[in-house]
Amino acid sequence: MARPSDAKSRFITTAADLFRRRGYNGVGLTEIIEISGAPKGSFYHHFPGGKEELAEAAVELATASLTRMIDRAFAEAASFRDGLARFTVAVAQILETSGWQAGCPVTAIALTAVPESARLHTAVQAALEALLACLSAHAIRLGEADAARDRALRFFSTLEGAWILARIQRSTQPFDLVLDAA
Repeated sequence: MARPSDAKSRFITTAADLFRRRGYNGVGLTEIIEISGAPKGSFYHHFPGGKEELAEAAVELATASLTRMIDRAFAEAASFRDGLARFTVAVAQILETSGWQAGCPVTAIALTAVPESARLHTAVQAALEALLACLSAHAIRLGEADAARDRALRFFSTLEGAWILARIQRSTQPFDLVLDAA
């Protein structure tokens, strides 16, 4: 019996990593295929919509990963603010460990492919809604239901700005200011 191929997941994880480091337009399809190590011939079998469909899958993967990070941060949190702090620290550690290259994978697509691509605009919008819903659910669970969605949106707005500034400054200092605005 033939083993199922992991080519599709290799394409997606490779693309997600490259997009978060260099943006959608900063990465070519040939490079993604080469780095993934997956057979070139299988690419269009898995992604008949090409690079745009692959980027959509990368956004979905990134959203699932960020949601798991949020859930882990809030698992032991004593308050909503504590959960936000834990998540912010986790994001800062990822960025610093990556040598200041690992930007937000969803934002990387948003900044370089939206609004030109309606498909990716829809994917990024769905990602934001999923992340806001996840954070809002934790706010409600921790007794902070009033304006939970607005607080989640304010937090993400501030976090994304800090993520960009931290990359530019090569410092986690912008993340220290996130909670003041949340």
